[in-house]
Amino acid sequence: MIKDEIQHVLFEDESMIRDYQAIQKTWFLRGKQRIIPTTGKHRGVKLLATVDYGTGKIVWQEDEQYTAETFLGFLKKVVLNTPQGKW
Repeated sequence: MIKDEIQHVLFEDESMIRDYQAIQKTWFLRGKQRIIPTTGKHRGVKLLATVDYGTGKIVWQEDEQYTAETFLGFLKKVVLNTPQGKW
């Protein structure tokens, strides 16, 4: 039975929260495009998180940069904060 084999099922995701609005695509008649001003500075925060499906425990981290080193550091944090057992 799978329940006897796996003690922890973890879901992980990353997100970026910006403090400005960026318009990706708009529709205008050809030759009638308008300039749409945006506000804010080009800053934001990167959020990484896991949730243990069985316990609901969340391990999270926010950072200004999202690099391979950031992600590896986050994974180490997850390992330290998740009980022993098969994942």
